Amino acid sequence: MKQEHLEELAGAANVEELQRAIEALCQPFGSPKNIRLLLNRRGEEYVCFVELGSPNLNSSIIENFGGIYFANGVAFRIPFKQADDQGPNEP
Repeated sequence: MKQEHLEELAGAANVEELQRAIEALCQPFGSPKNIRLLLNRRGEEYVCFVELGSPNLNSSIIENFGGIYFANGVAFRIPFKQADDQGPNEP
């Protein structure tokens, strides 16, 4: 994903805000059929899977934002700069 888009997405306060930001970035290429966000074990980044429903639309996302083809969609990683919303870590 291009750096300016990564910085915008990485600043999301929570998963819902991140999902809305991804939807907004995808709008010029079509409404996403499916967006899945998975937080990695260390909480450093999300793995995002976006499916637009058309291989041509998926190509547009890869060309504009980066990422790789995965199944019927596009996958990419998003650094996570905010504290996660799962609560404080236990000592």
